[in-house]
Amino acid sequence: MKKSKIVESKEATFYIKGRGIPKGCKYCLQGAKTVFFINGICQKPDNCCWYCPLSEERKGKEFSYANEIKISNVNDLLDEINKTSAKGMSITGGEPFLERNLEKTIEVVENVKLKKGKKFHIHLYTNGINFNNSIASKLSLAGLDEIRFHPPIRNWESVKFAIGKGMAVGAEVPVIPDNEHITKLKEFILYLNDIGAEFINLNEFEFSFCNSEALKARGFKLKEASMASVERSREFALEILRDLASEVSMKMHFCTTRAKDYYQLKNRYLRRAKNIRLPLEEITEEGLLLYGEIEANKTLLEQLFDFLTFNLKIPPRLIDFQEKKINLPYYVALMDEVIKFLDINNLECYVIEALPFRREIYRHITEKTPIKVFKDELDIDENKKSQI
Repeated sequence: MKKSKIVESKEATFYIKGRGIPKGCKYCLQGAKTVFFINGICQKPDNCCWYCPLSEERKGKEFSYANEIKISNVNDLLDEINKTSAKGMSITGGEPFLERNLEKTIEVVENVKLKKGKKFHIHLYTNGINFNNSIASKLSLAGLDEIRFHPPIRNWESVKFAIGKGMAVGAEVPVIPDNEHITKLKEFILYLNDIGAEFINLNEFEFSFCNSEALKARGFKLKEASMASVERSREFALEILRDLASEVSMKMHFCTTRAKDYYQLKNRYLRRAKNIRLPLEEITEEGLLLYGEIEANKTLLEQLFDFLTFNLKIPPRLIDFQEKKINLPYYVALMDEVIKFLDINNLECYVIEALPFRREIYRHITEKTPIKVFKDELDIDENKKSQI
């Protein structure tokens, strides 16, 4: 049998050449999926509760989120979908099929499909513990496109209920780097292939703030030069792809920490930033909003506003005059005339990089650089470019 080739994508994921990756993954890597977190309630199954990465703000709590935004109804969810120009949505938790969550899960799928159309792609994550034929049929009627299982061994057979219901069926599990887990994982992959599942997604095992002590207690170590990846998880994942590629026909996809924590998030931020940016804001390569901020008392800010609009002819739409500061394009703040005005009046000016959100609770500032430091760094970068 011809040996299957492993391909690395531009987003740092790996898959078997010629088979591709699940449609939900394609949209995730584009940043085109809104993540709907139904709530933090689940059965706490033994196979995953010990490394659960959920924060204390979400674990065991009733709150729902769309991406980073806490929401209270479907309209809030649709608003976030529109702000990110999403082509699809993933449903996670907690466990969407707990008795207390099931009706809400079905309603969300139905309502979002009704508003966004049949082409809007929805996939869902479940541990499969409560899953049965009735739920599978309801999901199919509601319009679910793809379902991903992460079941305990005793619930592997629950995957069968989804087969043949018009949904893409597969599993998504972390690659926990110990021999016993890897052996069971290989058995699970072969089982999925035998029952007609379409894909297996392998995730790089990660440290988080909430699970770090549990992982350390079990002997797992942080990969060198990484902020989250567990040592040897990547190597085991690629080994699984190599060992099983010729034994199974379904899609096999390995998603690295970098793919999830950088490419997916960056691309979603880029989509969001394009929809919410103000005329005075620029968008960075990472999808952050970039602008200048000048702090002062009201009298000096009024003088500055007049100077900008009358002397420098800066359009008022590019100036956000607030009580104790003025926001303006960073390139205006870099003008020699502006810097001179700042020096004469002893004013503080910064170049701000912020997450692409309007509400202050989510709009965290990632960098706040004094204008002259930013100008020096910019000059250095330009000099480097001119030497290339």
